[in-house]
Amino acid sequence: MQRLHEQIKQLRIVTAGQDEIYALVKLMEQRYLQADEGLTQGIVHVHAANQSLHALMALLQDSQEDKHVNCQQMAALLEPIRQELQAGFEQISDVI
Repeated sequence: MQRLHEQIKQLRIVTAGQDEIYALVKLMEQRYLQADEGLTQGIVHVHAANQSLHALMALLQDSQEDKHVNCQQMAALLEPIRQELQAGFEQISDVI
């Protein structure tokens, strides 16, 4: 993505005197920046969900006590992770 952004910047320089083409290049750069922001936010959501899932798994596996967790409790623990994943996938899907 960074290479694409550098190429768009070069296009802006080359097309500076050609108004119609320059306008298209500026539009392309705006779309690139929107896509980059969407992908970044999506990845942040997926990363947060991944970290939360790892923490939850460690908590469940490392528990010294024999704890029983019912389905409702497990669903409550997993819901924030599901929401982060959904938000991440929606952000990424909007870009794609």
